Amino acid sequence: MFAFNLMNQNARPLLLPKTQQKNIGVLAMFAVRSIFSTPGRLEAELDTLATAGKIPPEIAAEKQALRFLMDESDNGGAENIIDAAYRYARHEPGTDVVLFGTGNPDHVDTNIRSILKPALPAAVTAKLHKLFGDLEGVGLDSPTRAVPT
Repeated sequence: MFAFNLMNQNARPLLLPKTQQKNIGVLAMFAVRSIFSTPGRLEAELDTLATAGKIPPEIAAEKQALRFLMDESDNGGAENIIDAAYRYARHEPGTDVVLFGTGNPDHVDTNIRSILKPALPAAVTAKLHKLFGDLEGVGLDSPTRAVPT
């Protein structure tokens, strides 16, 4: 079990070839975290990464963050960022199970539908690898939790 998402792909070259070679099952976690589900969080993270020179500035300057994930919706692109995140993790060669959790029962069916959809278009996946393949630890913070009153 390891963390794996659109912007934290380091398991792809480091672990997945070894697990596949040894026929070890893999559970991917953190496919969707606060970075993708909290409004404004992805944009803030992209700004930070661009300022640090870790991603091209034009990615952070987009009006809708990571729009390219949805641009090919007629050709198998994602409905939204969360759909893209689940599909990316699910269809990575060597990933056998994508774990997800939610406090909202309405999300369960939506998450399962995304996980069961076909892979993102190859051009989209290639762009994700090029843009974010070298990042480490992005989006792995704990989700925000409501504090009981």
